[in-house]
Order: sequence, then C-alpha cells, then structure tokens
Amino acid sequence: MKKFLVVCALALSLGACAQLQTALNDIQATYTLVTTTTVDPQQAAVVANAFDALKGTAVNYASYCVTQKFPQPLCSASNRRLVVKSINAGTAARIQIETAITTKQPVTGTVYNALVAAVQSLQSSVINTVTH
Repeated sequence: MKKFLVVCALALSLGACAQLQTALNDIQATYTLVTTTTVDPQQAAVVANAFDALKGTAVNYASYCVTQKFPQPLCSASNRRLVVKSINAGTAARIQIETAITTKQPVTGTVYNALVAAVQSLQSSVINTVTH
C-alpha cells in the first residue's frame, strides 16, 4: 500500500512537471513571436505620420489649456497627464521607427505596437474635443 501511494505521488508530480514545461514552452513561443514579428516600413510610416499630426495637436492642447484657461473638466491635470504620457511614449517609439523607415528595414512589432497604442490613446483623449 505504501508503495502504491509513493508511485501515485510520483506520477502526480511528474504530471505537474509536464504541465509546467508546456506552460513554459507556450510563454517562450509567445515571447519569440512578439519579439521577432516585423512590420513593413511603409506601414510604419503611415502610423508615424498619424502620430506626428496628433502630436502637434496634443502639444497645442497643453499650451491652450494654460494660456486660454479652458474649463477644468476639459483641461484637468489628469487629462493633461494622459496626453503628455501618450506624447512621450509615442515620441520614443517614433524615434526608433525613423531609422527603420529611412533605411527601409522592417520595424519590430513591439515598437510599431507602441506607436499604434500612442496614436490610439491620443485619438481617444480630450485633444479631439478642443476647438479654438
């Protein structure tokens, strides 16, 4: 009976090891996919241009909030922080993409996705509601 329990315990532990190994393999495959996926430089250029246009509007939003004394819900500190955070993240990604665009090399998927996220964040932010 004791031998049976030891064999059962050993079998369960080996089964758990196999599940852990499968999970680790899945994580490694996902990491490899994410870090090796590339985007055509022409596609990246389209997103980079969209970011450039939005960045200009976002910078003006910050200036107008202060100089024109826009109302608080629109120009709250949290809204301005979100816009600045998106500008900074997008600018960092844009700088990395610029080299790939000029050399016509593929852009890594992670950098491209970071720029897309910055564009989407700016598009959904309050900068689109400001009129002057």
